Amino acid sequence: MKAIGIVFIFLTMLIGCSEDSGMNKYNKLVQKELVANKKVDTIFFGIHFGMTQKDFFTHCWEMNKKGLLTDGNDGLGNMYVLYKLKNELKYPAAMNFYPDFIDSVIWKMRVMIQYDGWAPWNKQLYADKLLPEVLTMYKKWYSAGNSFIEINDPEKGTIYVKVDGNRRITIGKHNDMQVKIDFTDLSVEKAIKK
Repeated sequence: MKAIGIVFIFLTMLIGCSEDSGMNKYNKLVQKELVANKKVDTIFFGIHFGMTQKDFFTHCWEMNKKGLLTDGNDGLGNMYVLYKLKNELKYPAAMNFYPDFIDSVIWKMRVMIQYDGWAPWNKQLYADKLLPEVLTMYKKWYSAGNSFIEINDPEKGTIYVKVDGNRRITIGKHNDMQVKIDFTDLSVEKAIKK
């Protein structure tokens, strides 16, 4: 009976520890941030949640005229906006991004980053090497607010999530070549799910 009691105590402790998992921390943080009703709409480069489709295209055109943004693609044939990461990472890289619109305003931003010199034989340029660098860069870019939470997902692998108010930033390996970052307006996502 003593052995069963010890096993029960051990299992209780193990379950208690798993309740502090990254996913549990994330769920608690989302709940806390949404209840606070704090708006954090900034994405990057002057782009923000709630920006109209017309304003987004005008803004990108103006940035293009300044040589900061250009036409890009995600490597899968989808049109994106391109920002060249020249000195931010260990090697030059491309950051392709494009928003999702609902009622003609931005509610989500999809971002793909990959090293310019990626090739199947360049193992040092694979996404698993890029991911920690992107995470470090985004921690600098988004240093205010809550920290990134590490979540180990059996299907997606390790992902990093930051929630500040209504803004969620998710970073993870997309494939061998790319790291994917999603910015989501949680208040809109919540409304969509309803």
